[in-house]
Amino acid sequence: MEENKQKLADEIFNDIKRDYGDVEKFVMEDGDEPVFCIYADDDLLWKIFEDWMDEVSSIEFNAGANEAHYLRVIP
Repeated sequence: MEENKQKLADEIFNDIKRDYGDVEKFVMEDGDEPVFCIYADDDLLWKIFEDWMDEVSSIEFNAGANEAHYLRVIP
């Protein structure tokens, strides 16, 4: 099970890097569903947000003061 989750994470990350390039970090959340976070600069995060907002179940832009900005995505 863990091997399949890692394979899925690698595939998603490689697709994002291919399509958007300058992603700083990609993190899969623990759990049964493939929820993940994408860390990048704000301009790139907004581009991904706009491109994906109609393609995924949920996408949230998280940008608190003094913390890394990221998108939390539920496919």
